[in-house]
Amino acid sequence: MSLPRGLWRTTPVRFAAVLTALFCLVLGGGLGAVYLGTVAVVDRQTEATLDAEIRALSERFEEGGLRRLVGAIEARTGPDARGDNVYLLVGPDGRRRAGNLSAWPAGHDDGAEISFPVTKRDGAESTERRVRALTFELPRGYRLLVGRDSEDQFMVRQRFVRAAVWVILFAIAVGLVSGVLLGRRVLRRVEAAAEAGERIAAGNLERRVPLAGSGDEFDRLAGSVNAMLDRIEGLMSGMRLATDAISHDVRKPLTRVRAELELALLRRAEGEDAQVVMTHALEQIDAAMKILANLLDIARAETRVPGDSWKPIDLATIAEDAAELYHPVAEARGIEVVLDTGPAPARGEPQLVAQAVANLIDNALKYAPAADGRVTVRAHPTDDGGACVEVADNGPGIPAEARATVADRFVRLDDARGGEGSGLGLSLVRAVAHLHGGRLELLDNAPGLRARIMLPPV
Repeated sequence: MSLPRGLWRTTPVRFAAVLTALFCLVLGGGLGAVYLGTVAVVDRQTEATLDAEIRALSERFEEGGLRRLVGAIEARTGPDARGDNVYLLVGPDGRRRAGNLSAWPAGHDDGAEISFPVTKRDGAESTERRVRALTFELPRGYRLLVGRDSEDQFMVRQRFVRAAVWVILFAIAVGLVSGVLLGRRVLRRVEAAAEAGERIAAGNLERRVPLAGSGDEFDRLAGSVNAMLDRIEGLMSGMRLATDAISHDVRKPLTRVRAELELALLRRAEGEDAQVVMTHALEQIDAAMKILANLLDIARAETRVPGDSWKPIDLATIAEDAAELYHPVAEARGIEVVLDTGPAPARGEPQLVAQAVANLIDNALKYAPAADGRVTVRAHPTDDGGACVEVADNGPGIPAEARATVADRFVRLDDARGGEGSGLGLSLVRAVAHLHGGRLELLDNAPGLRARIMLPPV
């Protein structure tokens, strides 16, 4: 099986190899303990049986002498006796007196546990079997050997060991194959993410990290990265839009300033008063500076860290102060300002929230009809425990299809292009709402517009 380059260096494969090694270690230890425990039990049982048989034959020798002992051995080795028992009685001269062995095993001392092979014949066939035996020295120089065929036990041990080895090898194979398969899957996901990252680094900001749809940690990570990329793309788009709009909205007052200053120089050369021209030039400069100040405010709101210098605030108090600030403007235009506020606790940056509310009131006063205009300012808690401040007017309103983009930077409706403003007011309001974890909603007031800032629970 060909493996992708670097697969063995992936974390899943290494992790699987470590887990497989630990599992095989534990498995081997468990099987070894079972093997040793089983062998010990069988050995103790065999040893106890042989020891009891030797004691019984020794008692026969003490009670009835050699004759009775020989009779007992012949009874145990007769045709009706079990074929797996081995007996041998030899005299002082080493000659066989009784038993089913032809001679004493060479190289084995008396009183010791011994193991030796024997050849058993069954007709023309002969097989070699292992015998485990105990030896005992009787009075007058006689020696007794009592043994048992242990070939079956030996074969069981070998089979157990072979089975244990195969089990461990199978566990190793399963672990490694699982690690390789998991590593291939992870490597595909990582390579897909790396490819997307390379495309994005090359300038393709529309590319995103692919999702597998499994909802695992890779999907969650890819979702977070894609959300970050969406945010970056939005900021870059806003920057491009701002650059394009600045070239129009800021260049226009600067062009007027230049023209009026040139006119002032001509009038001064002709001896005329240039004060009016200078006044208009200062107004245009102020308009340009206001646009730049609004851009800086939006940038600060978009780049502030949430929670930085936040404190408890009351939207009702902020709304009342903003309405009072714009009361002279409303009175001069004949527009009625209605306050409908109640305690609306929230948490945030007081200055930014106040500026956002002031922008909404300024927009409402700008587009409400003179003489019979009406602007309503409300502040109240929401059903989910948050807070809301709302500014409504009875002006021309905003078409439903334009509400999704009207809060973008420098976006102004065609009917308003010739009026005051730079198209940055609602952009700042939306940036402040997003900074505080809330949102800006633009609704139909029938007639007019109802702009609402929704802040989350404290």
